[in-house]
Amino acid sequence: MEFQLNKKTEFPIYQQLKEQIKYFLLNGDLQPGTKLPPPKDLAGYLRINKNTVIVAYKELEKEGVIVTRHGQGTYVSEDLPPDPGFKRKQALIELAREALERARELGFGAEDLFTVVFSQTVLGLGYTQPVRVLFVECNSVDVGFYVPALEKEIRMPVEGCLLADLADRMDDKAAPEVDVVVTTFFHVEDVKAICEPMEKKVIAIMAAPEMSVILRLGQLPPGTKLGFVCGTEWSTEAMRGSLGAAGIRHIDYECIPYDDREALDRMLARVDIVAGCRSVVDEVRKLVPEGLTVMEFGNVLEQGGVELLRKFLAERD
Repeated sequence: MEFQLNKKTEFPIYQQLKEQIKYFLLNGDLQPGTKLPPPKDLAGYLRINKNTVIVAYKELEKEGVIVTRHGQGTYVSEDLPPDPGFKRKQALIELAREALERARELGFGAEDLFTVVFSQTVLGLGYTQPVRVLFVECNSVDVGFYVPALEKEIRMPVEGCLLADLADRMDDKAAPEVDVVVTTFFHVEDVKAICEPMEKKVIAIMAAPEMSVILRLGQLPPGTKLGFVCGTEWSTEAMRGSLGAAGIRHIDYECIPYDDREALDRMLARVDIVAGCRSVVDEVRKLVPEGLTVMEFGNVLEQGGVELLRKFLAERD
């Protein structure tokens, strides 16, 4: 981590320093709890006035980015918002690089791009606030799978939320930050019960087994005994319905929720192949007898529902 200043630009020095600290947090060079250099030391290194560093630190402290501990120094706050993850942070940095390259191709410089971004985001000039989307699922594995997939489909940021945390997320202060709540049909009634009293639009999308899984099942020899292990009772019922709708009748299958361990142990003793949903497959692998094949399966968002969501968002934009 190396601080740099551009004294030829009109951008204030304290602001440059402040934004660099935020950037170092974003790219991982700074972590929550890290001690920052004392203002005198950093000012000496950068050859600037100590008060400039103090101003930058004070603004960051007002924003909750750093904290000053009396007699100990200045530290990156440990109460920062949840980390979006290394891959997503790197994707954001890469997006900025691409924007800079595109601006140069058009004959503009970095400061021109900054002026446009600053004017639109800070001043609100010529900029329409994008629709803020919240996606709700019952387990963190599926949230981690569906959110980036949905972002790719609708080309806008999507916030993930566990169903168990939804009521807290939609409290009076946080609710205005969400425009539309998206979930699967499995949870739509629970989500509506929480969100519709707050006049939030709730959109449900069908989640169906991946086609590759259906094709693989279709290639199994007739009479194969297959055991499905699902994360919850409702997902077990949903899997039974999906298999029936797909016309899978040439194999003998049964579906067991992972938390019914007695039924699960009995099933593992009599099946030829085990299929575990993505939320529990790693745990299932630890339980199966040696030599028993384990395959992973998971649902994907049905394209028709995604297209309806895309149209709704386009009308709101």
